[in-house]
Amino acid sequence: MWTGRGVSAQVSGVSVLAENQKLLEEQQISVPKAAQADIQAALQKGCTVIHIVTDGKFAGYLVLSDTVRTESAGMIAQLKELNVQPVLLTGDHENAAAAIASQLQITEVHANCLPEDKMRWIADEQQKQESVCMMGDGVNDAPALKKANVRIAMGGIGSDIAVDAADIALVDDEVKELPHLLGLSKRMMVIIKCNLTFSMSLNFLAIILAMTGILTPVVGALVHNAGSVLVILIGVLVLGTGIYYLHQEKHDSESWKIYTIVSVVGALLAVGAAVWLILGYLR
Repeated sequence: MWTGRGVSAQVSGVSVLAENQKLLEEQQISVPKAAQADIQAALQKGCTVIHIVTDGKFAGYLVLSDTVRTESAGMIAQLKELNVQPVLLTGDHENAAAAIASQLQITEVHANCLPEDKMRWIADEQQKQESVCMMGDGVNDAPALKKANVRIAMGGIGSDIAVDAADIALVDDEVKELPHLLGLSKRMMVIIKCNLTFSMSLNFLAIILAMTGILTPVVGALVHNAGSVLVILIGVLVLGTGIYYLHQEKHDSESWKIYTIVSVVGALLAVGAAVWLILGYLR
């Protein structure tokens, strides 16, 4: 196997090699003029061409064409709204990459990428203090997935090595969930920072009030635990928001029931914890 360039095998005593244009040129294998014209026509249409060589001689070629998912264009548009810059890194020919990028409105495209080229691009972006989220499904994507800050693999159609290298595996291969995933993670980080700021500010204020004698030990304990109860309530709100999103997307009654149950149970637990703390200190 030539990673990112071709693969060879022995079939009934015949050496068979499936390779790309670069490897074909390196081995100095000539292609008939008629085949060259057909290959160029296929490349102009944005197709990927795999050359077949048997016993060191050109035997033919395969023409492959990628099909863009119907939800992919909308997913890319939503990512741009979240200030995420989509980039296409592919081992395909420039024409094939450009055809896919034009359908998805992706402006930055890097074609003919080997695994090390993808890793190099990610490393360059990380040196610019940029966070990189990589999504892939093939063996060639595994090294780049390991290098990225956030690693997402296609769980259904992806190779095992790509799934093992990823942090997140999309079991049903629903790429349309990616904007929700990124948006929810951003909201979660905002809430975490707000919780930390609130807790530290509350504790600092309580210490000042306790030093001046305004805040008694019992009231101080209540104030301290009240912050924990508030954090629980905010966490329930975030979880409920995620489930509510699923209801809005899929319009099924089951997710709505779960959203209602989680919200009610979470609120009751938070109120119960607050009442238990107050009764415990009043005793």
